[in-house]
Amino acid sequence: MRPYLELLRRPGAVSITVGHGLGRFTPGMILLALILALREGGYPYAAVGLMTGAHQLGVAISSPVHGRLADVLGHRRVLMPTAVVYFIGTVTLALGVQRGWGTVALVLTALGTGLSSPPMTACARAAFGTLYTGRERERAFILTASNIEIGFLLGPLLTVAIAGAVGARFAVPVAGSGVLLGALAYATGPRVAATSAREVLAGASRWSGGDVSALGSRGLRAMIIVYMGIASSFGLFDIFAASISESAGRSGYAGTLISLIAGASLLSGFLYGARVWQGTLRVRMLRITTLLVGVQFLLAGASGDLLLLAGVVLIAGSVVGPMNVCGFQLVDDVSPPRAHAEAQSWTQAAIYLGSAIGGAVGGVVVDVAGPRAVAFTAALGVLLAVVMLARSRALRAGSMHSAAVAVVVRDPASGATRPWRRRGRARSGRAV
Repeated sequence: MRPYLELLRRPGAVSITVGHGLGRFTPGMILLALILALREGGYPYAAVGLMTGAHQLGVAISSPVHGRLADVLGHRRVLMPTAVVYFIGTVTLALGVQRGWGTVALVLTALGTGLSSPPMTACARAAFGTLYTGRERERAFILTASNIEIGFLLGPLLTVAIAGAVGARFAVPVAGSGVLLGALAYATGPRVAATSAREVLAGASRWSGGDVSALGSRGLRAMIIVYMGIASSFGLFDIFAASISESAGRSGYAGTLISLIAGASLLSGFLYGARVWQGTLRVRMLRITTLLVGVQFLLAGASGDLLLLAGVVLIAGSVVGPMNVCGFQLVDDVSPPRAHAEAQSWTQAAIYLGSAIGGAVGGVVVDVAGPRAVAFTAALGVLLAVVMLARSRALRAGSMHSAAVAVVVRDPASGATRPWRRRGRARSGRAV
């Protein structure tokens, strides 16, 4: 853990890490909180899928705009106001469920709440991508990935605990308070260049800064498709877990399954980061994502046995962690140098949009064909990501330099240590 603690000595690193960690409780709680609250209120799964999908769609639409604003204005000036509005939105949703609003009203409220979602993760990754390079950057991205998994590990358990104690609708505003507290923590840190407004080039408008949109990168466009495919399986999994648990008469077990996948992802991410692996980031992500396709079939096969299903979920989590360690570094590599927050926001938009599609489709599929069909549907989305990673020329070109990671190795003859650097395929071995 010492290398990770050393990262936090950099000015601003602690406030970014703590703020991002608190903010990640919101995505870890909000979908399950909405699902449980709506089912508690007697809404059908089709309505549940539409409402959760509307929330994710709102986040997907607003993320790139908020990301570019964060680049232009600075992170604090975007995170704080959006966090306040988002929290108000979750309170409104809880009241709407309590009062039995119609599906259309709840869907529109969920959409508006999602539109105000703060770009917490995009800002944290953009800041760390600026603060660190080489192996330090990889470890910094593992920290952001661990925050995500901790949110998905503890968030569902907290959601289920609140639902059991006082009712599921109360878990919705608690989920919204995560980003509010996170934004406050982020804003209290020291002002550093990595979180400040970017400098505007001479003769350029403040909005453009002298750069084209991050979408000008073909590699980034490819990664958006990759993460849309992967994220569709996440949205489908939420519906899968909730429907399996409800069928077994244990609705709270859905939170356990989501926490298991997050815990395994957290551990596997740290273990993966302890080694220097063979191949470029694209090649490694391609291999891992291909494994994720197979995991969806395992989930379908284990859907009739909760104990067996828990074991398969652990396997799924062990795949997701390393996949994200590779994927978010690859996004950073193919991003324009002055638009990192916007680029990371486009990736987040892809994740939320993919999750929205998965949730909406999953709600219909589970009503028509049952939970097992949901897992098979998820495999199709991940397969789209595999095809894009395999065939994209932009990703092949953009990931070649990412293998040139500075690694400290020991000379077997003299026993001295020296930096080792190689382009192309990185050798497998442990960093000292």
